[in-house]
Amino acid sequence: MKIALLICLVGLFDSMTFTQAVEPRTVDFVSEVKPFFTSKCVNCHHAGALFGELNLENRAMAFKKRIKGPVILPGRPDSSMLYLALKLPPKNLKAMPPNGHRVSDQEMQLIYDWIKQGAPWPKGAAGVIVPTKEQ
Repeated sequence: MKIALLICLVGLFDSMTFTQAVEPRTVDFVSEVKPFFTSKCVNCHHAGALFGELNLENRAMAFKKRIKGPVILPGRPDSSMLYLALKLPPKNLKAMPPNGHRVSDQEMQLIYDWIKQGAPWPKGAAGVIVPTKEQ
């Protein structure tokens, strides 16, 4: 009886450690995050508009200190206003994007994973996001 209980506990412990060892996938800024920001965000959050004091045209502007606090907290998606605004229900006035197509579950997971891995954002041309239309 004791041996069976011990085997059961060891099996439970092993399955728990395997579950916890799974790492989120690595997100590539240039091929995944940049296109998302280009299509969903930067047309309202650029130097000419600055809605919510947020400019997503480059890393320096995106991580710039704002009166309301940082929008992206590397490693902490559940505390990052960027991710939290995407998760809000569409009827909430602070939900992003405010109109047009809502963000899919896959896109929310992409931003979550990117922030969780430290929100890496390359310098130079690879990290520049250009608005696609004038506001």
